[in-house]
Amino acid sequence: MGDDFNSFVAWASGCGMSLLVEQASCLFHSQAGRMPTPLLFIRRFSNANKAETMYHTLKSIVVISGSSILPIVSLTMGAVAQSNPPPGVNLPTETPERIEETIPKPSDLPPPVREESPASPPDPSLEIPSSPQLPEVTIPSSVPFFVTEVEVLGNTVLQKEIADKKNPYENREVRFEELLQLRSAITELYIKNGYITSGAFLPVQDFSKGVVKIQVVEGDLERIELEGLNRLREGYVRSRLELATNPPLNRSRLEEALKLLQLDPLLNQVDAEITAGSGSGSNILQVKLKEASAFHAGISTANNQSPSIGSLQTRLFVAHDNLLGFGDRFSTQYSFTEGLDLYDINYSIPVNPYNGTLSVRYNNSDSGIIEDEFEEFDIESETRTFSVSFRQPIFRSPETEFALSLALDLRRSQTFLLGEPFSFSVGPEDGESKVTVLRFSQDWIDRSSPSRILAARSQFSFGLGAFDATINNSGTDGRFFSWLGQFQLVQQLSPRTTLITQINAQLTPDSLLSLERFSIGGVDTIKGYRQNQLVADNGILGSVQLRIPLTSDPTRLQLAPFFEIGTAWNNLDPDPDPATIASLGVGLRSQIISGLDLRLDYGIPLIEVNNRGNSLQENGFHFSVGYQP
Repeated sequence: MGDDFNSFVAWASGCGMSLLVEQASCLFHSQAGRMPTPLLFIRRFSNANKAETMYHTLKSIVVISGSSILPIVSLTMGAVAQSNPPPGVNLPTETPERIEETIPKPSDLPPPVREESPASPPDPSLEIPSSPQLPEVTIPSSVPFFVTEVEVLGNTVLQKEIADKKNPYENREVRFEELLQLRSAITELYIKNGYITSGAFLPVQDFSKGVVKIQVVEGDLERIELEGLNRLREGYVRSRLELATNPPLNRSRLEEALKLLQLDPLLNQVDAEITAGSGSGSNILQVKLKEASAFHAGISTANNQSPSIGSLQTRLFVAHDNLLGFGDRFSTQYSFTEGLDLYDINYSIPVNPYNGTLSVRYNNSDSGIIEDEFEEFDIESETRTFSVSFRQPIFRSPETEFALSLALDLRRSQTFLLGEPFSFSVGPEDGESKVTVLRFSQDWIDRSSPSRILAARSQFSFGLGAFDATINNSGTDGRFFSWLGQFQLVQQLSPRTTLITQINAQLTPDSLLSLERFSIGGVDTIKGYRQNQLVADNGILGSVQLRIPLTSDPTRLQLAPFFEIGTAWNNLDPDPDPATIASLGVGLRSQIISGLDLRLDYGIPLIEVNNRGNSLQENGFHFSVGYQP
C-alpha cells in the first residue's frame, strides 16, 4: 500500500491540495491476504480553484487498497468538518478567514487601564480638632512617692508601645510631674499613630498604695452626617465610610476611605470635618459631597470594523452610573456598519461596601459579508452572548487595587450560506457553534508612583460541555482551556511626554472555535492592517507608543508615534500566512472642544500580506470622531 499511497499524495500535492490526513480506523476486507487499510479523509483544501476539479470525485471517504483508490461512503462529516457548498457554488479561498474576521472574540477586551496621564486626582479635604478634649488635672505636691505599678486603662491598641513607655516608671520613686510627662507621652503615641481623637489623662486616685492609674479615652464616631447627596442613596456612602471608622478612630484609615470616595465616578467632590460629639472621646464626622453627572450619552464614527462587513462603524451609546440610586450602572449601545448590526446591554450592581459588583450582559451581533467577491453567496453570521459575572476587590487602596472575577458566558454563533446554515470551518455543527465558558480573572493596577501607572489582567477560560455546548470528535469544539493576559505601562517621561507600552497574549493547548480565537490587526492592535487580519488559537502582540503634546494644553493636540508587532499560530489548523505582522506609524489625538475627540493614525505595514484590499484600513489609515457632551 505504501507505494500507491505515496503516489496518491504526490499526485494530490501536484494539484495544489494540502491534505490533513487522519487515520480514523482500520477496515478489513474479506479477501484472503488483504492487509488492514487505514480509513483516510480529506479535511481541508488550501487551493479551492484546483481542488474544484476533484470535488465530485474526492468528496468521499477513500480507502487506499492495493493499487486502487476505492470510494466507499459519501463525505457527510456534519459536526466534524466544514460543509460542502451546493453544486455550482465556488467559494473564494479566503472565505473561512473572512468569516473569522466577523465573529466577536473574547480578546476584544478593553485595556486594563485607559490611556490616561499618571497624574493623581485631587485629595479630599479633612479638618480635624486640634487636640482631644480631656479632663483638667490639678498638680499636687511635688514630693516624690514610690510607684510599684502603672496601670493604663481603656486602651485596645498599641499595647506593646504603651508598655515600653510605662515600664521605666515602675518600682522607683517618681514625682507627679513625671506622671504628667508619661500621660503626655501616651497621648502623643496615639496621635503619632493616627488616632487623632484619642488621649490619656490621670484620674483622681490614691497614690498611697504605689499603684498609678492612667486612663485612656479612645475616640470613636458618634454618627456620620452627610450633606449634598441628591440621587445617590446615603447608604452607599455611609457603608463605605463605616469600614474606616471603627473605634478607635484613625486618621489614616479615614483619609484613605475619603480618597476612595473621591475616586468614585459617582462623586465629584468630597470634603469632611470631624467635630466634638456629646461625650468625651465622642466625635461627629460631617461630610459634604457633590455628585457627578451619572447620565452619559454619545456618538462616534470610526473605521474600526473588518472591511468584510463594512469598516465604517457608527456607535450610539447611553449609560447611567446610578440608575436606581444605589450605584447600579446600566449601559446600552448600538453599533452598525453596512453589514453589521450590534446591540449590547450591560447592568451591574454593587453588592457590598468593598466594591464587589454583580453584572449581567447581553450582546447580539448580526453581520453579512459585503465585499464584491462574496456578495453573491449571501454569507451571514449571527452571534449571541449572555454573561453573568462577579468581581470582588481583594485589596483596595487609593494607589493599588487587586481584584478577582468569576464569569459564566453562554456564546452562540450561527453562519449561513445562501440563507441556509453552513459550516465554513471544522468544528461547528451545521454552521452553529456553542460554547459555555467559565472565566476566572485577576486584575491589578498600581498608581503608587506619581509618574507611572502599571496594570495587568489575567484570565483563565474553561470551556464546559454544559448548556448544549458544541461537542464532537473533530478536535475543535466547546471543550477547551485558554489563558488571556494583558499588561500595560503608562510612564511619564517628562512633564509633557508619556510612554504607553502594552502586551497582550492568548495561549491554549486546544484547537478553538472561532468564538474563542485571538485576533490581531486593526486600530486597537496593529495599525496598517485590516481589522482581525490574523485570527488563530494562540497569539501575542506588543505595542509602544509616545504621546507628545503639540500645544500648551496637552489635550488639544497630541502627536502619537507608535510601533506594533504581533504573531499568531494554531494548534491543529495551518498557521496564518504570514503568521507575523508589524507596523510603524504616527497618529494625532485632538480635543478641539470639550467632549469632541478626534483621532487619526497612519500605519506603515512592515510585513506584506496576500489579501490586501483597497479600504482605508488596508492603506494604513485609521480614524475616529466621537462626541460625548
